[in-house]
Amino acid sequence: MKHLLLTFCLIVLSPVCLKAEQITLDLSTATDLNGNPVTYSPSPIAYTYYDLTHVWTETYNDADSCASILVNNGVFRFSHLPSGMSYGSMSWEGFTLSIVSQDTANVLGCVANGGLNGVATPYIIGYYSEWVSSSQGYSSNIIEFDQLYYPEYVYICQNSNTHKAIKQGEFNARPFTEQDTLALIIQTLDSTKNPTATTIYYLAIDGTCNEGWVKVPLTALGQTSCLSFSMTTTDIGDWGANTPLYFALDGLTINTEIPTALPQNPTLHTPYTKVIQDGQLLIFHNGQWYTTTGQIVAITYNSI
Repeated sequence: MKHLLLTFCLIVLSPVCLKAEQITLDLSTATDLNGNPVTYSPSPIAYTYYDLTHVWTETYNDADSCASILVNNGVFRFSHLPSGMSYGSMSWEGFTLSIVSQDTANVLGCVANGGLNGVATPYIIGYYSEWVSSSQGYSSNIIEFDQLYYPEYVYICQNSNTHKAIKQGEFNARPFTEQDTLALIIQTLDSTKNPTATTIYYLAIDGTCNEGWVKVPLTALGQTSCLSFSMTTTDIGDWGANTPLYFALDGLTINTEIPTALPQNPTLHTPYTKVIQDGQLLIFHNGQWYTTTGQIVAITYNSI
């Protein structure tokens, strides 16, 4: 009788143990791999290519201890300088943290002037390096989880320098026209860093661009332990993208269980249609066909 009673209690209580856990990025917990808390420079640091005022002091540090940024006690692991080389504090890629609050076309700032918690609060800056990504065979911008989770959503904001390039032009970058796109491609990766699912958020499309924090659903991606972020632009030169490939990120939220509802994809601001043509996913939007990397495809409706 005692054995039967114990078994019954376990069955009744087990759903409590299996309750879904939702985890949201908390940047106040960010550390390097040695557990040193992320600190922000109060003034410029000598001999760095970009001014690191109000940016993580170790942004140009290529030591092993700074190869990743840990957040939420290691639940999130952001890639930092995956190339392993800052070339004497002249180069970096991957992710860093910022509290820059002046929208002055700073490559380490965002147009919202702060994270989701307000002006001058922490947020992530991502710099997608085409060269490093090509060299290592996967994106320079990887977020790894400490186990399998279901990504729910992430907030994305335009980088200040990228915004200026889109609107006015900057160095080799020309101002965008209505035909130009800047795409942020978010993918799940398997254990060998191969993509398994994709969603796209357009930071610029149809003559408009992101002007603040936007919630991007990730539920369609499914269960994963790794997210990849890459970027494509239609402004391309002889040496790759002319548009600065920066973006800001905050509020990434994951869940141990499958989300109960799949919200509509908001990555395009107006209605769109998705089709498969010759094994390739294409998106029809405002009279144009696009690939999943944001490139315009010259086909007609009748050919689908």
